Amino acid sequence: MSDTKQLCSKSGNSKWRLGALLPLGAALSGMALAEPTTNTVADNDQELVLDDVKVKANRDKPVNRFKADTSTTGSKTEMAIRDIPQSISVVKEELIESQNAFNLRDALRNVSGLTIAAGEGGRTGDSITLRGFSANSDQYLDGVKDNGQYARDTFFIERAEVLKGASSILFGRGATGGVINQVFKKPTGKTGVTGSFTYGLYDFKRTTIDAETKYQDLGARLNVLYQDADSFRDYNYTNRWGIAPSFKWDITADTDLTLNLLHQQEDGVFDYGVPMYKGRPADVPINTFYGYYDNRMMDTDVNVTTVALTHRFNQDFSVKNTVRYGDYERKYLTHLFSCPNTGICVPTSGANAGTINRSQALRLNTQENVYNQTDFVYKKPLFGHVNTLMFGSEFGWEEYDYKSKNSTGLSRISVFDPRITASTSGMAYDFSGFLATNRLTRAQTYAGYLMDQFEITPEWKILGGTRYDVFEAQQIDRISTGNFDTSVSQWSPRGGIIWQPSKEQSYYFSYGKSFNPSAESLSLSANNANLPPEQNHNYEIGAKWDLFDGKLSATAAVFRLEKTNARTTSPLDPNLQILAGEQRTDGFELGLAGQIMPSWDASITYAHLDAEITKSTSTANGSVSGAVKSFLGMTPVNVPEDSGVAWTTYHLTDNWEIGGGVFYASHRYADNVNEAVLPGYARLDAVVAYHQKHYDVQLNVFNLTDTVYYESGQQNSALPGTPVSGQLTVSFKY
Repeated sequence: MSDTKQLCSKSGNSKWRLGALLPLGAALSGMALAEPTTNTVADNDQELVLDDVKVKANRDKPVNRFKADTSTTGSKTEMAIRDIPQSISVVKEELIESQNAFNLRDALRNVSGLTIAAGEGGRTGDSITLRGFSANSDQYLDGVKDNGQYARDTFFIERAEVLKGASSILFGRGATGGVINQVFKKPTGKTGVTGSFTYGLYDFKRTTIDAETKYQDLGARLNVLYQDADSFRDYNYTNRWGIAPSFKWDITADTDLTLNLLHQQEDGVFDYGVPMYKGRPADVPINTFYGYYDNRMMDTDVNVTTVALTHRFNQDFSVKNTVRYGDYERKYLTHLFSCPNTGICVPTSGANAGTINRSQALRLNTQENVYNQTDFVYKKPLFGHVNTLMFGSEFGWEEYDYKSKNSTGLSRISVFDPRITASTSGMAYDFSGFLATNRLTRAQTYAGYLMDQFEITPEWKILGGTRYDVFEAQQIDRISTGNFDTSVSQWSPRGGIIWQPSKEQSYYFSYGKSFNPSAESLSLSANNANLPPEQNHNYEIGAKWDLFDGKLSATAAVFRLEKTNARTTSPLDPNLQILAGEQRTDGFELGLAGQIMPSWDASITYAHLDAEITKSTSTANGSVSGAVKSFLGMTPVNVPEDSGVAWTTYHLTDNWEIGGGVFYASHRYADNVNEAVLPGYARLDAVVAYHQKHYDVQLNVFNLTDTVYYESGQQNSALPGTPVSGQLTVSFKY
């Protein structure tokens, strides 16, 4: 590390010396170009007077911080966004930094039609709902599956890309509402170092370093993170550190090898917030904690290694082979609110009036992934027209081990006057004795795809292709005899047509298909192990415009996303599932990103979602009425009808910048029969920054109006969002 610092110091000194010589160089240039004086030869005693030379040091022109022109997620190669016949949102590093969005889920709030969800089905980590459908297992890193359960930080990514709509042609199983793809920070060939320190309310402390250098044909980049933070929630904290080195070796002019490593470790608290009372979050202070002060634990250890070899046979033909190994471990103590079969969690009368039952379990999930992707890109005119052919294969292996042990003897707790105590006997501290769950799931993926983009005329383009997947899964239950296996084969077509009457306009229609097998999230059960996969169809019409000479982009899309053959309860046997359900989301979305004026940047998104379960035989007890109600006609969980974000910044001068924005979502339902509701909200944030060549100072204030809101929830609980708070960040760059 000392050598690295010395290297950076030398680099920084050389830059300072060069900066010091710039005025001299400008003066000498001015002298050379100045109008010659009348007396071209001066006597020794004669004073020579030159015209004044004005030197002005220009600052670098600001880049378009919030607008992206290309994406690597909508295709198997980097492609102009205007040429992708599908909605895609790109959250760039500059927008992430402007908002101090240190977690991926905070960065993704800028994406239209996307909401943050509470963990479902025993899953923890980042939970996402996209266009009305769960996207928990649809998370990728550089286009390769990264479906481990952990809270993703943004210290190692340069941007997050979200492709919306059914997209199994690109990503295989899942990809119903879309996919989330993080792009790793890789060597760029530059030499320098940046770093930052952030301190905020609730004793928030965070430090990051991003150092980069290149020696001959080898480039290296290192990103490091350390974070130690308390929380506005009582007895909560987050300690996190990570390291993400990246290397690029230019073997030849046509061949390069990249290696990316990620290690992220975290310990904190499993906390789903406050109880629901009469279908709404209980009216208690948002810091109220309901667990045990001495029995809190959630530890995560993530290691991801990616190797990619790229070779260009010629200017038209290239291949990329990517190998990914992922190792994810998560050990935690849950704290949940449990309810009787009647569905009513908090009685209003009787001996238990105003109290709620608690449940706790010790859980451990470990997961290993190995993936190999090979992608060929062939750009060669066909019949005299521009044509891009993409084809390749994917092979994957996943193993998921899950254990759970329930605690016993947990007492009920008052909703409105909880007394926090130490844990009692019966708490699960290890995995000895009787386990509630102990299973091992393995999955294998074999797939091949073919896509082609053909330019009929300079104004008309078509894109089409398909993918064939074979997905197999086996589950071994170490407690019971419930061992299952499943195998599905699936074609996933995609097609689109694009009309571009000018370089500023692009209009498209697209269709895509995806599938959800029973073991999509690496879990099987007796009631669905042998079911064929659910089917999803996405129809979309959209437009993309470039305004103000390409400095500002505007997008609009209207879509229908429907799931057929959805799993639902059999009317003949409530313990079995059948494929007789349907779910549909009709909606539209709008977006604006880029420079409105040279000093004014903006990122604005809005989505309207009309989501409905249009066919179902499943039922559940209402959490308010207690009555048995059907899912039919209900709005799916965690889907606001209206949501959006407006974020803008303005440079008052070259040095001073101010900005802020509004994060908005209408009410959402937290249960399948629409009796548990999370209220709508609008959160106002602000930022003030002072920029210099080698350092920046930035103040972020969150929730300026101290609005009480809930960012996620389940039928029995709601997780409050952050109250008014602030963070001061000092960063340097050399």
